Amino acid sequence: MTVTYIISQIFALISFILSLVAYYRIKKEKTMVVSNIFNLIHYVILGATTWYITKILAILRDSFIVLKEKKKRNSNIFLLIFVVVYIIVGVMNYDNYYSLLPLAAALIYIISIWNWDELVVKKSAFLSYFLRLIYNICIGSIVATIATIVSIISAFIAIIQYKKFGKNRMKNYKPLPK
Repeated sequence: MTVTYIISQIFALISFILSLVAYYRIKKEKTMVVSNIFNLIHYVILGATTWYITKILAILRDSFIVLKEKKKRNSNIFLLIFVVVYIIVGVMNYDNYYSLLPLAAALIYIISIWNWDELVVKKSAFLSYFLRLIYNICIGSIVATIATIVSIISAFIAIIQYKKFGKNRMKNYKPLPK
């Protein structure tokens, strides 16, 4: 293991911790932007081109979602723009079959979160995490692989809880403050 690789794993760990914090917050978008920045640095250090370009788009996506929520607008034009850009980026950066996995995961996720149906988001995240898991294994990122396994388990539990308790579980939910 090189020092560069270890540094990349530290950035991945910071990103994972921030994403866990965001999961328990009501207003999670800003924390997710910071998490994505750390994740971006992690993938840049590893030289995982498709994934770090996808992370740049994720940072922009999360920023647009914050703006969309603030302005209470639900324009699908930005969704369409992001989908087209993701596809263009995927085609331009194609290296091998697994270089398309981050693109597929990002497309599944952005389409599901755009109009925010909680169960659809949870199921889509579950599928996206499997694509991320395969990619992280292929590029050899240990921390990202472990984080993705935790995310898969967490998404599975969230789906079961949502199906069992539905929106009633939100009565006793105490998220972290902004």
